[in-house]
Amino acid sequence: MENTMNLQRCPFSGKSAGEEFQPYEQEGMFAFLQKARQEEPVFYNKELNAWVVTKKEDILAIFKDPDRFSASNSQSPVNQYSEEVKRILTEGGFTREPTQANTDRPKHTRIRNIAGQYLNMKVFAKYESKIRELTQRQLDALEGKQEVDLVSEVTYELPAKVLFQIIGVPEEASYQVKQWADNRFNMTWGKPTEEETQKGAKELLDYWNFCKGVVAAREGNLGDDYVSHLLRTRNGDDNILTMNELHSMVHGVLLAGHETTSNGSASLLWALLKDRTQWEKLVANPSLISNAIEEGLRYMTPFITWRRKTLTDVEIRGIKIPEGSTILLSLTSANHDEDLFDCPMNFDIERKNARQHLAFGNGIHFCMGAPLARLEMKILLEELIARYPNLALLEDQEIEWPHNMGFRGPKKLMVKLGK
Repeated sequence: MENTMNLQRCPFSGKSAGEEFQPYEQEGMFAFLQKARQEEPVFYNKELNAWVVTKKEDILAIFKDPDRFSASNSQSPVNQYSEEVKRILTEGGFTREPTQANTDRPKHTRIRNIAGQYLNMKVFAKYESKIRELTQRQLDALEGKQEVDLVSEVTYELPAKVLFQIIGVPEEASYQVKQWADNRFNMTWGKPTEEETQKGAKELLDYWNFCKGVVAAREGNLGDDYVSHLLRTRNGDDNILTMNELHSMVHGVLLAGHETTSNGSASLLWALLKDRTQWEKLVANPSLISNAIEEGLRYMTPFITWRRKTLTDVEIRGIKIPEGSTILLSLTSANHDEDLFDCPMNFDIERKNARQHLAFGNGIHFCMGAPLARLEMKILLEELIARYPNLALLEDQEIEWPHNMGFRGPKKLMVKLGK
């Protein structure tokens, strides 16, 4: 592209940052981004055909400027589907359309206003006792064990079970939906083979039909859940909300409504237990829980990148970027920006400005589920501290992180429960 030559002015170990960037590799990611912030805070990566932005100030400005930066590509597959995959989805009746995170105004405003009437802290607070009950039940299953994997035993499925209470989905479907969500995220943010993508497309159809089934089960049998709220609001009027939009909203929330919490919870526990003094501080002073959650979201951002598309020619830090370009926002880099966070690679649950992270985005697309995620993580920490104050990481374990450019969380976290 036109401006790639501009980037050669700042040597990056003999290459440009764009040449050294490995978008799907999370090992070494923090060191690379630190150097990029210092030497090439905006760079072009040919593999993704995208401009990568690393400074918090710039990313925040982009989030707050929907007139120049469209969200329409935020959930598009990084690697375009083949014609065969498109055929499988089309013939299977996959008609999901953009509704919230990947739409622009005015449609975004209409959809978000409808969703926000239910997805808000006032409603989430009504579920607090149920969330605690689900958390306690999940931890009850650990009784009598000495060593457990906190991911598979707790953080993987628990947020989905919580979400299903709010959405109106049978709890027993939680594991299957988690599997479908993993598949969908891999198809969007990973680098699957053609065979894997075709298989994934068929699973995506299963998930889409499941979402339609959830809606169908509520028609004529409305309750107090989110799906019932959408049906009541629609009231048979396509001008308010079409059925396809409604199905798409359920599809979206059943994906995004638990993944950040699952990965964020696991990563927070890893960070707390990795530095024993941080865990001991929390046990001694549970009033630090809320700030510990913010520091965990900053330090180990559960969703590491997000995307925008330029609606006009723009210039960021002297780099000219043409209209129609993909912008990759490194949320991990923003949350470790030295201009805002002192010693950003240190995990400190007493950090004064921990909440200034961008883990949930910003602007008109700020994550509506952020209050719920915080509430779930707070209850989980309270219950874990009360039951297992001597919780400790199993020694000499290698933590494996996902191989993708979207979400981040340990695949496995072995711990000793202690007394």
